[in-house]
Amino acid sequence: MHVEECCQDLLVFIIPQVDPKHEGACYDIGVGTFAFYCEVFARLGFKTIAVEPLPVRALRNICKTHGITLLEECLSDKNGVQTLYIGSYDHARNLNLSSLVPDWWGASTEEKTVRTVRLDTLISNTHPQKITCMKLDIEGMEPKVMEQLPDIPPELLPGVIMFEYGGGGIHASGEGGWSDKFIRPTVLSLEILKQLGYGLTIIIDGANETKENIFDLQEQLPADNLFDARAVYGNIISIRGDRLISKNDIINICSLYRDNNSLPHSLNPVSVSIWRKLYDIVRSLVK
Repeated sequence: MHVEECCQDLLVFIIPQVDPKHEGACYDIGVGTFAFYCEVFARLGFKTIAVEPLPVRALRNICKTHGITLLEECLSDKNGVQTLYIGSYDHARNLNLSSLVPDWWGASTEEKTVRTVRLDTLISNTHPQKITCMKLDIEGMEPKVMEQLPDIPPELLPGVIMFEYGGGGIHASGEGGWSDKFIRPTVLSLEILKQLGYGLTIIIDGANETKENIFDLQEQLPADNLFDARAVYGNIISIRGDRLISKNDIINICSLYRDNNSLPHSLNPVSVSIWRKLYDIVRSLVK
């Protein structure tokens, strides 16, 4: 599936239902160089915070245009400074794979000292009334942040949380992000979310010919078949509380992104928004 495009459309559909009055803030943590979730959040009308230690010019421009708060730091399990290992893929520098984990599959030996903050510190520094959505793409550090969620006041737990998993091979290989060191904490992260009252959960994987995996954390945690053997990497979206969000609508959105050889629209927040409006009009006509 087309992971980022699909997940952006899903969040465009989900988060206005979770916070229809736009009372909370949205966090894009580990923005990267191309899938600018922060722009999607801002265009939806939410106060937005972007956290990225190596911001590219495009991100700086987006933040300036949309009034997004840009924090040049890493979310971690420690406050202070740490070493960031610059990402590398296919013998070329790739900032999207940079990690605080030295043996992360995408990390190189190139180093940069960066400022790091814990989750509670980030929240304290940005003063949200509540948190509508939090997206985590921090290359192997996601479980370290998920472990901090139980220490957050319940009223500040994200209404929607999305975090990345896998990478560096296919699930069946047990390599890269699929090694026990990384995938076991990913499953434990779901256990934490279950304990904190998260329910409806969606897994979107980048492997071709795979489908979305939709389930309720409160009813089951399918650890044995959580990921397809062909899985490569993806995002997990989980929604807190008993939200009446249509599973059929989720499936309809995901169906547009299952074929990796075609794409219904470019990765563009404008087209995402337009598509959502058209989708809602069509739905109203067929009711």
